[in-house]
Amino acid sequence: MSEEPWGEIDIQQWQTLPHVTSRLASEADVKDGRAVFYLGNADQIVTAPYDVGLPHCALLVDEESGEKIPVIIVQAERAGEVILVGYRFLTGGNGMCTLSEIELLDEPDNTFHSPLR
Repeated sequence: MSEEPWGEIDIQQWQTLPHVTSRLASEADVKDGRAVFYLGNADQIVTAPYDVGLPHCALLVDEESGEKIPVIIVQAERAGEVILVGYRFLTGGNGMCTLSEIELLDEPDNTFHSPLR
């Protein structure tokens, strides 16, 4: 695993990625690489952590191309009626989306290992 919080992921070590579970992420979590986002206005919306079993392998589905991009989910939070997830790309970097844009995997499989960002 890279020393940089958002660097390339050693796929053999994906289960050891820093993540946030059982609570909402803080600004410090984002700075330290445990979370991708934090909801600074959490007191203004109904928020709660959402359990998907973190970290979690998934495929991000591109709506336009249908391409499936492997990611590791490191954060999941409910914001009102929407479930937001923060993820890391295997090749480095991060992003966030709604849970409906993600295909959860039980474990890394052939589709997970082949496509890269």
